[in-house]
Amino acid sequence: TNEGSWRMQLSLSWVLAVGWAGPQASQVLPAVSCARGPAHRVWMGQNPEQNPELGLTPYLEDVVETFKMVPDQKLRYQQLLFLAQKAKPMDDSLKVPDNKVPGCLSTVFVHARPGEAGRIFYDGDSDAMLTKGLVVLLTEGLSGHTVEEILAVDPKFIAEAGIASSLTPGRNNGLLNMLALMKKKAQQIASGSAVAAEFASVVAAQQSVVAGPVVEGGSAPVADSIIRKVCEKLKPTRVKLVDNSAQHAGHKSREGLADGETHFALEVVSEVFAPLSMVQRHQLVYALLDAEMKGSVHALQIVARTPSE
Repeated sequence: TNEGSWRMQLSLSWVLAVGWAGPQASQVLPAVSCARGPAHRVWMGQNPEQNPELGLTPYLEDVVETFKMVPDQKLRYQQLLFLAQKAKPMDDSLKVPDNKVPGCLSTVFVHARPGEAGRIFYDGDSDAMLTKGLVVLLTEGLSGHTVEEILAVDPKFIAEAGIASSLTPGRNNGLLNMLALMKKKAQQIASGSAVAAEFASVVAAQQSVVAGPVVEGGSAPVADSIIRKVCEKLKPTRVKLVDNSAQHAGHKSREGLADGETHFALEVVSEVFAPLSMVQRHQLVYALLDAEMKGSVHALQIVARTPSE
C-alpha cells in the first residue's frame, strides 16, 4: 500500500542487514508487517502497545518500532533519505520568516493549517535532503491530529528510535526545534477561537464606530465572503484584499484545490486591533475566516494595523 511503501523499503534494508549479520540475527529481531498502525503489526514476544508513555501517534509508533529493528546507523541514515523522496512540494508563499525553524544547520520551513474537527495539518520543506526526510517524518507523523495529541508527543522518541545516534548534534537540535515549532503552531491555531471569543466584546463595541470602510478587492465568491466578514465583524476603516492565486498555480501542495481563490494578501485597518498583540490579531482574523481557510484558501498573508499605526 502507499502507507506501507516506506516500511517495505526499510524492511528490504533490514533483510540485507540480517543477511550480513548471519542467520542468528533473524531470530532476535521482531517481524513487522508492511501495513501501518498497531492493529496491523505482527509481534514476536513483544507488547503491541509499545511506549505508551511517549504519547506517539500511530505513524510515529511505527517509526520507532521499525527504526529500532535496524542495527546499522548508515541504514537509518539511508531510510531518512528515502523519506525525503516522498516529500510533497511546499508553496513558496509559505516559506516566510514566521514558518522558519530556528537553530537548524539547513533552511527548514514548517506551516500549520487547521482542518475538520480540530485537527491540524502541516506542510514543510528543507534545502537539505537529510533534513527533508526529518521534515517528512514529523509532518506525516503529526498531521491529522488534534492539538492535545500533538502536544503529547514526547521528543524522547527520537532517541528511542535510534534516530539521534544517526545524526550529528546539530541536526538533532534542529529536529527538536522543528518539533517544538510544530507544537507551538498547533497551540496558536487552537487558541485562535479562544482569542476570537475573548475579544468579541471589543469587536461589538466597535461596530458603530465606523460609518463605512475603504474597500479594495473582491468581485469573486471567496474574496467577497472574506471582505464581507471582515467588514461586518471588525468594522475597519480600510480593507485591501489581493488575490495572488495566479502566481501559485503551479505550486499547489494540497489535492483538490480549485484553480483560483487559493492565495490572498489581506490588509485590515481597525481600532479593534488596538488591545491585541500581532499574533492575537492574526489569530482573530483566522478564526473569523475559519470556513474559508478550511475551504479553498491555502495561504492568507495578513497585515493587521490600527488607524494610528
